[in-house]
Amino acid sequence: MTESRSKALYEEREIRCPRLGGPVTFAYCRVENAGRPCPRTIVCWQAYFDAETFFREIMTPEEFAETFLQPPRPKMATLIELIEQAKKLAEEKRAQQDTEKPKGESPEEDPA
Repeated sequence: MTESRSKALYEEREIRCPRLGGPVTFAYCRVENAGRPCPRTIVCWQAYFDAETFFREIMTPEEFAETFLQPPRPKMATLIELIEQAKKLAEEKRAQQDTEKPKGESPEEDPA
């Protein structure tokens, strides 16, 4: 099956995403990972068509290996990374708000 035919058949088909918990299209699965397919796309779509062959035909061997053959990251590492990102964003936002306050204004002052 050619890429265009396979793409046409499955691009808008929806299945339940085990990661997101809701319906997603094959089109979404193909670009979900920063423009690359979600690492679970082959597993999720194998019941509908030969997704592995499809991706092997349209990706270089290096892209395929980087996308589908890497071990999944431990959930704890992902959670710690997300917490650190949130802390950094909160600190940056706080620093930006502090620089935007007029001089002489204290946080306890009530303008009302």
